[in-house]
Amino acid sequence: MASALDTIDPITFTVLRNGLRSICSQGSALVERVAWGPVITQGRDYSVGILTGDGRLVAHGTVDITPHMGTYEFSVKAVMEDFGDSLEPGDVVIVNDPYRAGTHTQDVRLVRPLFHEDRIFAFAVACAHWSDMGGPIPGTFNPAATESWAEGMIIPPMLVYKRDVPVKSTFEMVRMNVRVPHERMGDLAAQYQATRLLERRLGEYVERYGSDTVALAFEAVMDHAERLLHEEIAALPDGEYVFTDFCDHDIGRASHPRVRFVCRLLIDGDQATIDWTDSDEAPLGPAGLTLPALSSATYDGTLHCFPHLVPLTHGIIRAITVKTRPGSATHVLHPTPVAGYCASGYEKCDTATMGAWGQALAAAGRPEMIFGGTVNLQNCCIGGVHPRTAQRYVSYTWSEGGQGARSYGDGPSFAMFLYGGGAQNQPIEVHERWYPVLYEKFEVAQDSAGHGRHRGGYGSHRRWIMRGDAVNSIHGDREEVTPPGVAGGTNGGPNKLVLNAGTDREENLGMFATNVPLHEGDSIDFLSNGGGGYGNPLEREPQLVLGEVIDGFLSLEEARSMYGVVIESLDPEVHDFRIDRSATEAERAALAGRELPEGYGPGQVHPDGKRTGELLSRALLGHDHIH
Repeated sequence: MASALDTIDPITFTVLRNGLRSICSQGSALVERVAWGPVITQGRDYSVGILTGDGRLVAHGTVDITPHMGTYEFSVKAVMEDFGDSLEPGDVVIVNDPYRAGTHTQDVRLVRPLFHEDRIFAFAVACAHWSDMGGPIPGTFNPAATESWAEGMIIPPMLVYKRDVPVKSTFEMVRMNVRVPHERMGDLAAQYQATRLLERRLGEYVERYGSDTVALAFEAVMDHAERLLHEEIAALPDGEYVFTDFCDHDIGRASHPRVRFVCRLLIDGDQATIDWTDSDEAPLGPAGLTLPALSSATYDGTLHCFPHLVPLTHGIIRAITVKTRPGSATHVLHPTPVAGYCASGYEKCDTATMGAWGQALAAAGRPEMIFGGTVNLQNCCIGGVHPRTAQRYVSYTWSEGGQGARSYGDGPSFAMFLYGGGAQNQPIEVHERWYPVLYEKFEVAQDSAGHGRHRGGYGSHRRWIMRGDAVNSIHGDREEVTPPGVAGGTNGGPNKLVLNAGTDREENLGMFATNVPLHEGDSIDFLSNGGGGYGNPLEREPQLVLGEVIDGFLSLEEARSMYGVVIESLDPEVHDFRIDRSATEAERAALAGRELPEGYGPGQVHPDGKRTGELLSRALLGHDHIH
């Protein structure tokens, strides 16, 4: 059967391929400019996509969030199952069901069918993270949840607009179940207008090129991506590659055991199967992820190893066989809670996917495509009544951190979590304007990077003072099992959330705090992961170590103990530090025979005593390749 890619004119293909993505980027820009909540307007926690009339992903925006768009096919499938042929022009469906259609309840999708000549020609989807979807915790993240009913409102596919007229009952249902309804109505309006924009712009393409040509371009875009990925797979050695990662806790169990996610990549010619069936049973708490979210993490981890295949389309999706076991941690079923999926199971499966592909790439002699573990998302929420406005508010904050080192260079510092590369910083000025907080610092977290010949990126350190009473919750991870180093590099540093640090009321809140009371004058210190290092730290250029000591990123003690670089502090007031060359040579000679314990870093050891990056490190060093 001839491929659409071989049929379409290459110039037309290029124009329409880029044009479709441009349409989605325009929709994303509209969401960013029109929505209300800072997590969308500043943080870019949104995405917009176009799918075929039978629900296959064709395009998405350039800065969109992968966890969203990797589940769009599930979203449209749920809409098609529930509405069948009853949808009409101007109908818009709202859905956030994590088990059938998406990720967690806070990621709300609007799905609009796009008609041509009385039939559905395509679908437009606009998704955004709503800062609160109800439940017992402001922000809806509830790490203590043991059932989905403690994680806010689940919306099955429902009409929110009928022929572009608002469905009042749906709007009222949403208003009555969220804490800050005027914000959510603003977010919904932005997503609605984005779907209208996609309808107009795609209609212009159909009018200019004809529906047959645009439909052919849809197929060619998918065929192109599939062909490229099969070529990449064919260039890798056949075999089985396994990578395991862990969540710190299953908060739903008294003993809080870690949750294990096992990625088994099997390559046979140009075919790849990613098998998750060896992962742990479903956790009691929200540490796992649904099938749509797991599928998205698998696609995202794959594309990070083959970045030239971006954007994600159905061609990538159909080129990989994903196997799961319903009822496991990688395929939880209702009512297992999932609101914290992105900080827990999603990030671990994303990392494990990259680790498994990394072993295959290492076996093929391509270590340049491999990097250490990166900062994990931490969902930190504060809710209360603003003392100045007397209005209820919900603040949702993440913190930028370090990405993993590469075989050829250091990892970026103060970067976004890897699976949200289009997301960005929420400025402290915006937070201070919207919420009763006053920031005292936002700076580097010293000594947070994973060490190596190339170090991981540094994490960040925020501190703010409360200007009113509130409650604080967080669903994060990687305080214990932190981002893995590879090829002899060490793990990155931990995430931390500390209340009233440096006082007699200091308390480490950890990554699973729920509704902790905050009072005016309380301080919060919020520290993020550093990225994993790459290679032997004793091989790092001493001058680079000196530069980071001067900048205040690295302490004198860490420079000596990890890198063997002895630095004299002549006048720290003017940043006058010097390398003691002879002492450095002696120190490195003394450390040359050391063996860093597996999982070295600030206490990052797995239940079996092995670092998450061990298998990948062995592959990079020329050891294991599992046939």
